Amino acid sequence: MLHPRWLAAVVVLAGALTGGDAWAEVQRLRIAYEAHDGCPDAAAFLREVTARTDLARAAAADEAALDVRVRITSSGGRSRGRITLGRGEDARVREVDGSTCGEVVAALALITALRVDPTASLDPQPPAVGPRSSEAPDAGGAPAPAVDPAAAPPPAADPTAPAQPAGAAQSAEAGVPGGAAPGAGSPPQLPAPPPAALPAPAARPATAPIRLPSPVAGASRSPQPRWPVERPWTLGVQGSAASGVAPEALLGGGPFVELRADLGLGAAFRVAAEVAATGEVDAGPGGARFVRGIGRLDACADLFRPARRLSLGPCVGAEGGFLHGSGLVGEAISDVEEGTVPWASLGLLARVTASLGSLVRVDAQGGPEFPLVRRSFVFEHPAQLIHEVPAVTWTLRVGAGLSL
Repeated sequence: MLHPRWLAAVVVLAGALTGGDAWAEVQRLRIAYEAHDGCPDAAAFLREVTARTDLARAAAADEAALDVRVRITSSGGRSRGRITLGRGEDARVREVDGSTCGEVVAALALITALRVDPTASLDPQPPAVGPRSSEAPDAGGAPAPAVDPAAAPPPAADPTAPAQPAGAAQSAEAGVPGGAAPGAGSPPQLPAPPPAALPAPAARPATAPIRLPSPVAGASRSPQPRWPVERPWTLGVQGSAASGVAPEALLGGGPFVELRADLGLGAAFRVAAEVAATGEVDAGPGGARFVRGIGRLDACADLFRPARRLSLGPCVGAEGGFLHGSGLVGEAISDVEEGTVPWASLGLLARVTASLGSLVRVDAQGGPEFPLVRRSFVFEHPAQLIHEVPAVTWTLRVGAGLSL
């Protein structure tokens, strides 16, 4: 169900999508629709759009139209939809996820309707029903009976009119003109039968408009989907801890920039800079200090969504920079030197990401890394191995950022 806070997000989203301009006429839509098994089809998506606004119609092949590209995938028992409105620099991309595909289709239809018409209804509206014609069924569903003029009873007699003689009545039935039969005297006038004695003509039922049934009191309405509005860019900082690169863990951090690309599977690319150091390390006859500075590129995919605001997935990363070691004077070391070597490694990490509203995102990623440059750091006099970089190191990073 749509959380109340997301209703406000939809209004903001409508302004962002329309850019402040309202369409004054019907907008034609050219829809490219792709969905997993069990989803409503493209026609159902279009009906969801037109049920919210009268300003949207499907485009013919030769008409200018707004491109609407919809792609819905399934992961972890949930449906995830991505919609692209327009093309080129004016294109707008939004992502939605829900527990059912119907919820996702309804949410994407609402985004489309608000793009076409900022005053579109947040709820689908029933189609308008016009008045019935005289041939339409009545409220009970049975057709109105036809009236045969020949079988209709005569109209009721007017009690204020003078009574007609019996002969005149017979002559009228026989088709003879005149008020009395030939050769007959004036018979006594008979009183006309009371109007109530004559059967009333069959009344044609009046045509009544069709009334739609009212919702049952207390009945729940169809749930609206809730979705976070995912923004493509995230700026933030992250802290890091690396084991195996130096005799003790390197602790540090730095800024990062992340872009969520329109490639499906929740793809994200992150560029980060990082500086980390060990502090003073006891190395037997003397001491040492290690500092590492790197630039890093990670590519991640959010493949699993155990909760609406939580996603899990793998990352692959590459980093390059330098590793600097400097000796510290100790009991047996009086002359120390410094050394700087290049650093490069590849990593295979796991990442968990949580969205705190539509603006703040936090994540943690960790796993093994494989150094491409392996060096040893030693004291020469006396000979003492300080550290040798192993074939596998380990890293953990925790970050937080603001989505734009």
